[in-house]
Amino acid sequence: MDSLSKIEQFAKENYIPIARKQTIEFIVNIVKKNNYLSFLEIGTAIGYTSINVALINPKIRILTLEYEEKRASIARQNFKDFNVEKQIQMIICDARFYYPDLNYDLIFIDAAKKRNKYFLEKFSNRLSPNGTIIIDNMNLDDLWIDAKKEKKEEYDLVNKEFKEYILSLKDFKVEIYDNIGDGIAVLTKIN
Repeated sequence: MDSLSKIEQFAKENYIPIARKQTIEFIVNIVKKNNYLSFLEIGTAIGYTSINVALINPKIRILTLEYEEKRASIARQNFKDFNVEKQIQMIICDARFYYPDLNYDLIFIDAAKKRNKYFLEKFSNRLSPNGTIIIDNMNLDDLWIDAKKEKKEEYDLVNKEFKEYILSLKDFKVEIYDNIGDGIAVLTKIN
């Protein structure tokens, strides 16, 4: 796919969750404002977020982790179509079992929502001193379209506990923006 709008349309038609435009705009602004050059993404899907970040600056280096081989294959082709494949290293794996050895200016968690706390705890030690962590889908709006009542209640509880957890963190300034995309949490290290 050779345009962002084609990726957006493909995702919509194939029920592939990608970050919403407002979320992408927020991420792009954070990267530009802070001159961030390294990006870790947990949950590639078809590469939409990574492509948007890579297009900001050819010096940006991205590590993105994706669990599903089919989506990773589409993402890989999208990276080539946008000529950003040299900036992006994608690893097909379960992020629970992958341990990066570098630090990152921006970490974007957009994977299994029940594992947000786990991913935050696991990857926050890979955050650069002046870095930012963004967690997507804090409202879980899309989940509720077809979800059964029990599943909705379960995810509501997990999400409520996760919000309470991040708001209690002492090492981070935490802001939750319910009005951006599907809700995002923004964590910045307190030095």
